[in-house]
Amino acid sequence: MGGMESFMDALAREQASNGHDIMVLAHWHQTKRPTENVQLLDNLSLIRVSIKGVLVHAPMAPGMPGMLNKTLKNYKPDVVHVHMPNLSAFFLLWYKMLPRLVIHWHSDVVGSEHEYRLKLFYPVYRLFEKRLIQKSHAIIATSESYLKSSQALSDFQNKCTVTPLGISLEKMKELAYTSQDSEERQALLKRLFNDFSGDTAFDFVLSVGRFTYYKGFKYLLEACRLGFNGRLIIVGDGPLWREINSLRLSLGLTGQVSMPGSLQDKELHWLLYQCSAFCLPSIERTEAFGMVLLEAMYYKKPLITTRVAGSGMNEVNIHGQTGLVVSPASPHDLSRAMGYILSQKKEAERMGRNARERLEKKFTISDVAHNLEQVYQV
Repeated sequence: MGGMESFMDALAREQASNGHDIMVLAHWHQTKRPTENVQLLDNLSLIRVSIKGVLVHAPMAPGMPGMLNKTLKNYKPDVVHVHMPNLSAFFLLWYKMLPRLVIHWHSDVVGSEHEYRLKLFYPVYRLFEKRLIQKSHAIIATSESYLKSSQALSDFQNKCTVTPLGISLEKMKELAYTSQDSEERQALLKRLFNDFSGDTAFDFVLSVGRFTYYKGFKYLLEACRLGFNGRLIIVGDGPLWREINSLRLSLGLTGQVSMPGSLQDKELHWLLYQCSAFCLPSIERTEAFGMVLLEAMYYKKPLITTRVAGSGMNEVNIHGQTGLVVSPASPHDLSRAMGYILSQKKEAERMGRNARERLEKKFTISDVAHNLEQVYQV
């Protein structure tokens, strides 16, 4: 599960509830799983295509061309809605005639010193990417900021429209923390706060994400060393978890910072309910939007984000209204922002209320589905 996958799930279900017939063709997230067809709702089907492995973050699915051809032939869709980046989407280039082709542009393929393989791979990827863009009828960007900063889309602005991502308020109600009996609560506290000694009734800042370089978690740890004296919980796993945990140990932060790994939805939503603020310290525009920010906004939490040029985070969190926006890769700024929110309770509550109001006005999946219908029908 990730932001893009959560969004697709919510969108498909919303579109199905609006009476459309939806077929989702996706990769299995695990290798050695056979292709399967799942009927999620009467008018919502999901085909998970088997993968052999992952190369440069891309699933290798040799069965995808055949399954795509079978689906187009039997299902006869009115619209093909592609979510990018997605290597398997390039199989659509084989078809001279397609129904209306809509590309949802979640992010560019961004290379960096940390992702040298992407730098090497992208020139080849770009050839197919550009052809698919040319073949498309419409492109959906998730924020004005990202659209304006995207080199890949710079020559195709006339095809582009902006629709922010959104979440399902109904699903959030189902997942939302309400109450737990004392025994269950104590067991949960023991797992989540096993690094913390003493009383577990304390304020804390929460951060959630995959442990990769662009999430900027190391700067959160340095913020604790530079003056932030509150508690911090970072949820997630990924290739840099061990490295960040080693830094946590070397800085002597075991009593202040907890890194419990991946959590079940129930546990994560309990933390979202309990935290005093939510922080996303990403350092580059690979963080194209930040879906988890919307979940924190549902719980009326003030946000702390970074001013990354071109990122949609800048259109989700408004400085001084829904939270605080600080310089990227700045432990000092992060430390001050977290300390301010924990110490200024009334301001934190005001920003949290504003965050929930902004969520309901701009970032609901029902609004997304409505806007996409307009794009489909043009």
